[in-house]
Amino acid sequence: MSSDRTQDIDSTNPSPKPPQLKLSLDVGSQTSPKDDAVPPSQVVNPKRQRLSSVSEERPKKNQMFFFVNSKNSSSKEKRAHVMRRHIQEKRKQQQASKSTTRSQRTQLINKFQLPRQEPDPEVEYEINASEGRESESSTADSSASYGFVDITSQSKTALELRSSANSHLASPITILDASRKDPFHSLPIVQSRNELELADYWTSRLSYWSGQNQHLKNQVFRAAMSHPFAFQAAILAYCARWKIQLYGLNDWREFQHHMSEVRKGLKAIQAGSAQIDTDSLTMALSGLALQEERFGSGETAQEYVDQAVQLVRPRTGDKTSAEAYMHYTRYMVIPPKSGINTEGRQWLTTFLRGAEELMMEHNTDGYQLAVPRRQAAFQMGSALFPLLSSGPHPSQVPQNSRMFVLQNAPTRDVSRTAALIYITIALRDFRYSLDRTRRFLEYLFAIVKEHRLDQYPACETLVWLLLEETCDADLKDSERAWTTGELLKLTKQLPPGLQFHFDEILMSFLQLMPAIPGIDVFEKELQKMR
Repeated sequence: MSSDRTQDIDSTNPSPKPPQLKLSLDVGSQTSPKDDAVPPSQVVNPKRQRLSSVSEERPKKNQMFFFVNSKNSSSKEKRAHVMRRHIQEKRKQQQASKSTTRSQRTQLINKFQLPRQEPDPEVEYEINASEGRESESSTADSSASYGFVDITSQSKTALELRSSANSHLASPITILDASRKDPFHSLPIVQSRNELELADYWTSRLSYWSGQNQHLKNQVFRAAMSHPFAFQAAILAYCARWKIQLYGLNDWREFQHHMSEVRKGLKAIQAGSAQIDTDSLTMALSGLALQEERFGSGETAQEYVDQAVQLVRPRTGDKTSAEAYMHYTRYMVIPPKSGINTEGRQWLTTFLRGAEELMMEHNTDGYQLAVPRRQAAFQMGSALFPLLSSGPHPSQVPQNSRMFVLQNAPTRDVSRTAALIYITIALRDFRYSLDRTRRFLEYLFAIVKEHRLDQYPACETLVWLLLEETCDADLKDSERAWTTGELLKLTKQLPPGLQFHFDEILMSFLQLMPAIPGIDVFEKELQKMR
């Protein structure tokens, strides 16, 4: 049939030529002649003959024929025409197949989508049935926003709630969607584009002068994701307020929205109409304290810290990220100046005297033979020296990123003092065990190397690593972080010159050298503060 129609088209040509098998580029459209005897005028190229033999194996129902005008078209135009038609047909087939498989793909996603599990609450706040309708309506919004336990909401599946809430966000099916910050909607609350931007501020822009401190930020971010309330308080509200300071904005609506939700959540928790675990509540209070310390009121920051301390202080056992963040925030918060009483002054002096005695014990030939690393551990040239020395400390932040550095926050100086106190306390704890002293020093060098602090010194990250206590079990002591915080709180009451003197005395003792000026001079200056 195809040969007859082709001959009809070509009959208008005054000088007929042998057929050139115009459809040879389309394998599916080529048919082989039925007769064994082929006229000489229709002898074809062997390569095209092989194509025609392949086409015989194809079902006839899939064959398509594309016709061209052989009179007014060149061979190149004919081939191009056939290829265009062929591509168009293929596209139609692909679009048809996509429409049939899209529903199947959605069914697979729905099949394997599991509801998000809430952490087991350690501190539960039972639902108060005696409250009136007004209190129930006032906390309903916060309970829905933060994922608090609500028996009436169990009729909908977690997938339905998430799908309806996130309908404004693209589904992470395409390659472009996979490049988004949170392609699989893993963040614990329903997020808008602005909230995704705030999360990005935390993970990639927020910086100290020492650099990004990526490990510290990532650990806090992961811990905050344990509960929507913690995430909104510690990450979103913090970055919304920092964004206002960063760009000098007059629009506070975004920050006020997040803080309004946080206050509703706190009221729901205090009223007993919501459940939240201790770690998540600790993360939220610590994040609020750090926010107030850097962008708001120092007194309010101290109130949040005190509440977090009340939650964590009775705990025992291994330290969680929430507890480490509470200690870190406690270290960073600068309390209002109130002076140091006699007991506080005596404690600071006694601590320095103890560090001096430890230095004399370590500065002997026998001790250094038993613990070879002790002599050079804190000397110039070691990996710990750039982290603990007084400087200078050139910034690791590129010039075009320095606008994202926290301004007027003495995090480096506070972190240095905290690290010096913590390490001194640890070495005193191990003074009667050469093996534990040796392993503790090896642990210090290991974490510095693992997190590349020897190449990019960041004392903030060093303090965080010390608080995490990833060392051997017999080297851990939960009281060490608490004692460090109490001593650090006293040093914050010192004038800047005396604070620097305190740090230099501790650094000299770690380097196994006498302090100049010594403890006596420090004690005299301390007495003048009355």
